[in-house]
Amino acid sequence: MGFRRFIIFSRYPFPGRVKTRLIPALGDDGAASLHDAMTLHTLRWADSLCNQDSEVLEIRYDGGTSSQMQHWLGRERQYVEQGDGDLGQRMERAFQKNFQKKCRHVVLVGTDCPQMTAFHVKEAFFALKIHDMVIGPSEDGGYYLIGLSQIVPELFASIEWGTEKVFEKTMERAKQRNLSVRVLGRLSDVDTPDDLPVWDKVSNKFISVVIPTLNEEVNLPKTLQSVGRMPYCEVIVADGGSQDRTVSIAEEWGAKIVLSEPCRGGQMNAGAHKASGDILLFLHADTVLPENYAELIRHTLSNPNVPGGSFAVRFSPTTRHLNFKSRTISWRTTILRKPYGDQAIFVRASLFQLMGEYADIPLMEDVEFVNRLRQKGKLAFIRESVVTNSRRFGSQGGIMATLRNKLTKMGYALGVSPERLARFYYKSRIEQDRDKNV
Repeated sequence: MGFRRFIIFSRYPFPGRVKTRLIPALGDDGAASLHDAMTLHTLRWADSLCNQDSEVLEIRYDGGTSSQMQHWLGRERQYVEQGDGDLGQRMERAFQKNFQKKCRHVVLVGTDCPQMTAFHVKEAFFALKIHDMVIGPSEDGGYYLIGLSQIVPELFASIEWGTEKVFEKTMERAKQRNLSVRVLGRLSDVDTPDDLPVWDKVSNKFISVVIPTLNEEVNLPKTLQSVGRMPYCEVIVADGGSQDRTVSIAEEWGAKIVLSEPCRGGQMNAGAHKASGDILLFLHADTVLPENYAELIRHTLSNPNVPGGSFAVRFSPTTRHLNFKSRTISWRTTILRKPYGDQAIFVRASLFQLMGEYADIPLMEDVEFVNRLRQKGKLAFIRESVVTNSRRFGSQGGIMATLRNKLTKMGYALGVSPERLARFYYKSRIEQDRDKNV
């Protein structure tokens, strides 16, 4: 058959079992979240490479089951268990199995080198046309990539993996076998706390803005205009069955469209499933972002101990009561770090997946999610304001609407089901609108 195989070695991100040398700095969950983020970072450019050049991608996994891997990284991928043995034995097995399938060139990488790109893999496959072996050395003495045009078991036997001698020993074995070798540029892995700045330089760049919609043709254009067509950003509109021009407006702005059942939590999850970003920003369809929102979010999440955060909020059109309400929201968020959905909540994509996403409930999905997110670290509060439409507060400034909101939140805190709260909340809104129009 003579095709090429591109193999990625990874582990299922069980907290406490991955990136263990980073646990003293990041904790069990933080280290697992970082491992997850670096795997997704690798797959983002790997998918692009394989779509363009028809390399066959294979994920060799450890520490989990096939079903767990499919749930984590998607069902459309090819997963193969690494099997028993040390790292060398597992890598040798991966090469051996693929050469038995008549692969002509095989390239294997890990997910610990965020500086690696599709270019390095393309260069490796090109080099294998005239060389027996290609290798990418890392700064710590190991290597981030190895490619072969034939199986060479000696390259993987009796190596002290995880030491600074790995690359040196591998090159000695290649020389003993008279292999023609192409050495790629030296890059840095992320294995210890001292390596974290390497990740910070390449991560937190790409933002996916997820907007749940339902008949929002009036407000959506302003919201999309505030998001803008910025580099390293994408817009995903998760529509719940709009009967107006909402979807066509989103398409005109170049947004990805995801269709979902009309439930805000479920819609945001559906949008997140299609997201490519390192960061997820959940934005209501009637909320306008500040001009420098992307820079503010990236700067905030440059601190690896911050799991996510939100913005301050203003209302438009406003009243004296709503001006006071926006100030109280800022006080509450500053002290308690409990933002609500209309404050544009953002979170690391890797952590969002590990947490289990939004609860698919008819109301209070933002409160439930933030309560879980707060357990992962102190949430950031950006004092630049988003501007949200005050339509739900009514024309008189929203005193009755504020009371309804407080009663709903109190009921949730006391254990009333989201289904009962939704019936109360939306019935009260209908009655308020009816009274307003009498």
